[in-house]
Amino acid sequence: MSTNAVYFFDDRGTTNICAVYKHYDNYPEGAASHIEAAKDYAWTLPRFEADEFASAFVAANKNKDGGEIRLVPLFEHTSRLRVMEGHKWCEYYYDITYDEVVGDLVVRTHEKKYTQTNKYIWVEKSYMPHQQMLRSFAKNNDLVMPDKKLPWKPVGGR
Repeated sequence: MSTNAVYFFDDRGTTNICAVYKHYDNYPEGAASHIEAAKDYAWTLPRFEADEFASAFVAANKNKDGGEIRLVPLFEHTSRLRVMEGHKWCEYYYDITYDEVVGDLVVRTHEKKYTQTNKYIWVEKSYMPHQQMLRSFAKNNDLVMPDKKLPWKPVGGR
């Protein structure tokens, strides 16, 4: 069974929001690594533009044989919630932006939780800098920048 997710890339203070659907390996452990892989294809931080980072995310994580990852056309939706309603099979969505104060990407993670009536709600699981996400969830700790000091306390997470 695959773990599906939508990743939102957002330029704070603008309307530049891009979304990418990824078909599998989207638990926070996988997501942390997918976001890190995109950095090799994107402009060096602190330069961050949502559409450029979204394309880097696709380039870094696309299967060479095609499939498994694609852009979500936002013109069909009026909000993030509408995107998730249109992608009911997803278990997670991630909202990614760059925070100048923190000096890192920050990632807000929402997870689908089912109610007693078998309906679902979206619950914010964590909100943290990407380096903190790597420390908490990454499969490969070699990706973590050891000298990065972050003025941040994560919400949720492990």
